[in-house]
Amino acid sequence: MNAKNKHPFPFFVGVNNLEDLANKNTRVCVMNILGGESKSVTPTSHAYSGGNVVAGVQYGRSGSEMETPIGNVPVFGSVKEVIDAGIEFDTGVIYLPPTAVNHAVAELCANNKGLKKIIILTEKVSVYDAKMIRYGAQQRGVDVFGANCLGIANAHDQVRVGGALGGDKPEETLKPGSIAVYSNSGNFSTTMTEYLKVAGYGTSTVLSSGKDVIIHFGFAEFLYCAENDPRTKAVLCYIEPGGYYEKVALDMIASGELKFTKPIIACVTGRWKNNLSRACGHAGAMAGGGDDAESKEGWFDAFTGVGLFSEKNPTVSKKGVRIASIQDVPGAVAAVLKELGQEPDFEPLGDLSLKPWFSNHHDINYPESLNLTAVKAVSPYDEQIEKVSRQVGAQLPREGMRNRSGATMMNPATQVTELYGKPLLELVEYPYGKSAIFALTRVMPTDAEHKLGNALLNAYIALAAEDMSTSQKGRANHATPNAYIAAEVLLAGQNDQIKAVEKNINSLIDLFYVRTGNDVSLNSSKLDELLAQSVDLAQCENSEKQKAIAQHLLTIGREKGVENLFTAYAAAALEKNSALCALSLALAASLLTLEWKSVTGRRITRKNAVEIGTHLSMFGIIVASAPAKPAENAHWAALHSMAEPKVLDRDYTESLFQILFNREGKENEVFALNAMLNLTITNGPGTISAKGAKESVSAKNNISVTYAGFMTNTGIAHGGNGFEAVAFLMDVFKDFNPYTTDSKEKTEKLKQLAHHRADQWNQYKKQAKLEGNMNYEKIPCVNHPVFKDKPKNIDPREDFIWGLFEKRGTVNPFQEFYHYLVEELFAVGATKNIFCVNIDAVIATISLDLLWKDMQAGKIQESEMQDIVFIMFLFARMVGTAAEVCDHRARGTDMDCRTPAGQLSFVV
Repeated sequence: MNAKNKHPFPFFVGVNNLEDLANKNTRVCVMNILGGESKSVTPTSHAYSGGNVVAGVQYGRSGSEMETPIGNVPVFGSVKEVIDAGIEFDTGVIYLPPTAVNHAVAELCANNKGLKKIIILTEKVSVYDAKMIRYGAQQRGVDVFGANCLGIANAHDQVRVGGALGGDKPEETLKPGSIAVYSNSGNFSTTMTEYLKVAGYGTSTVLSSGKDVIIHFGFAEFLYCAENDPRTKAVLCYIEPGGYYEKVALDMIASGELKFTKPIIACVTGRWKNNLSRACGHAGAMAGGGDDAESKEGWFDAFTGVGLFSEKNPTVSKKGVRIASIQDVPGAVAAVLKELGQEPDFEPLGDLSLKPWFSNHHDINYPESLNLTAVKAVSPYDEQIEKVSRQVGAQLPREGMRNRSGATMMNPATQVTELYGKPLLELVEYPYGKSAIFALTRVMPTDAEHKLGNALLNAYIALAAEDMSTSQKGRANHATPNAYIAAEVLLAGQNDQIKAVEKNINSLIDLFYVRTGNDVSLNSSKLDELLAQSVDLAQCENSEKQKAIAQHLLTIGREKGVENLFTAYAAAALEKNSALCALSLALAASLLTLEWKSVTGRRITRKNAVEIGTHLSMFGIIVASAPAKPAENAHWAALHSMAEPKVLDRDYTESLFQILFNREGKENEVFALNAMLNLTITNGPGTISAKGAKESVSAKNNISVTYAGFMTNTGIAHGGNGFEAVAFLMDVFKDFNPYTTDSKEKTEKLKQLAHHRADQWNQYKKQAKLEGNMNYEKIPCVNHPVFKDKPKNIDPREDFIWGLFEKRGTVNPFQEFYHYLVEELFAVGATKNIFCVNIDAVIATISLDLLWKDMQAGKIQESEMQDIVFIMFLFARMVGTAAEVCDHRARGTDMDCRTPAGQLSFVV
């Protein structure tokens, strides 16, 4: 027993009771009072405590003031200035960087003879400095709390000193009561006080002890003060691994050195830290040498005489109990105090059930126990949430999106590109029309929605299938497909039809969202309510063709099972007002049917939702521009005339097939085209086609220009590689028809052709290098900038298609030839390893397989074949472009694709 201070410690402890730690007589000086953390905390503490902060120190800012709700606090340039001004304080609070803390402690001790306590909020004070602080404070007779703590709170006196115990509204969190709280975690100091209220208990004093390596006011000192505190009936502590402070205290009690007669409810956590070799989280929370979580559990179990408290084992003793999680705080505290015959401090307040302010089940049917319902938030958050909840669509922060994407990525583990997290290999067997809608809505359409999607995609081809003179002129001038199709797209601009659809989508979102939320299922009373509202919808005259498309879209819902309030409203509104633009309203209603889940579920932004029709319009122009002789293409002509509206119901991939090849496709042919298109949608935001679109968005262009940007960033080396490959394969197979030979003979012939071409190219390459020509012509569709450094390289996309065709019993002789060719190139020494057959080969070989018979019969020219191959690539990438453009328009900033000057270099 220390005779001078009447306590059992062989060192200075100036406080004898928990009330002494902080009370209504405490006067505070805050070091670094105008620093970031102090500015957000000190005014609240000062007001809550009735004005206990008498001064602050901010080096170099003498004469300043800190504003608080109950008056300003004077700020001085040093502690000496505070004392010289006649201001007295007994407690110093330190908000300074770790290296400055020791100096601040020394300054406080040297200049204030009335100093009794110092509270250090700073984390990771060095062990050396902590030792110096300990030595200096002990010599001076000052109690130190921390470091890395959130201070002290006394709910009875309504005083808070130091950090943010009790949060922004300590008067609501800190209720007076009989439980003393000691916690290694600052945040859990507050959380546990909230949990105590659920059982009807408040707090006497709350101490956030801190968890730096050295804790200046340890568990033993706290228990000593708690024993002497008449307000305190029990101690609740939160203990992390690292340090022997708790063992010292419990051993002192066991030996009789420290008198302690009250129960301890101890939450010991951190078993997961057992195997760490360095600190994680709090600097002192690293176990080693017997102070891990399991060891500490044993110390408390030995003290209380019982094991772990739980719902299944609610056993406690009069000495207390150990818990594994703070969720058990209410039950354990109530059980221990009931064992002692003690009543709660007040009626229980609230419960620990989850009360989410937001809830979104994402169409997943959870069990009832997990099916959480949102509750009204506390003020002022309830008003803010109400305001935000009326906003439709995702609210994304604007940021630079150069070389970044929220739509696509190349998975580094699989080297397979993903669209919204779905690998392209998974998309292969989806109908391409589903993929097109998925790229725009981020939600895969149902089968019924897919049928409506087909009708919309075909409708936009039909609307574009008019005057193709621009693209036809480009063909006549021998322009490549990306050039003459981009010209048609550019001329679309922001035409009246696009603007009318966007206007109607905007108006319908405003009309519907506040009245229906995300439920637009057919409801007659709701429909009457909607029709009674005044809405600004586009008006125009429609052609017979446009009327036929509108009528078919509005009736298809009933036939395909997707009729809803949107389509019913559009049909009724058109009957009511014949001046409305039937086509734009039908398109808007149908598009909203497909995207409503996405926009109300905040998967896409409102801007994306409004612009979806603009993207489909671009798809329509690209597809309608594809035929070499549109009027002679039966499917194009049917869409152009719209004599039979049922043509809109055709599967989108079948439509693309007929536009490309001017004939009905067989099942395996349509499957091959569908697989190739899905597999080629994107190769991530780094491809030059994607960058062309993203850079155009960055320049703040209309959507039509962004699609032209993607196409002008394709070419013979990117997209047109398949274009070159057709010419290459035509030359290889000029004297051999692989479809007129039996299987065994064909295999041998393919190997011979591969060996011959590999040897020929090897000789050509050697000669070119001898002549100093390093820009010699490469073999198209072999090798890839990503899949290139292994002994045998594989493009997983091409390999997947190869395997898929094998499973279906389909053999493409041209793709088979390519596999023999890469082997032979390595065998003859032309390549240092076995190159991959890349995805462009799939485009070329599928195209050639589909066109071979027509070519042999003289129905199609070689130049037309090469165009078709290029166009197939454009058909695929237009969907990937839609995803990138939507994402960049939703997230990006103007000029964000500009290359900084520091990344540029001049080449002499």
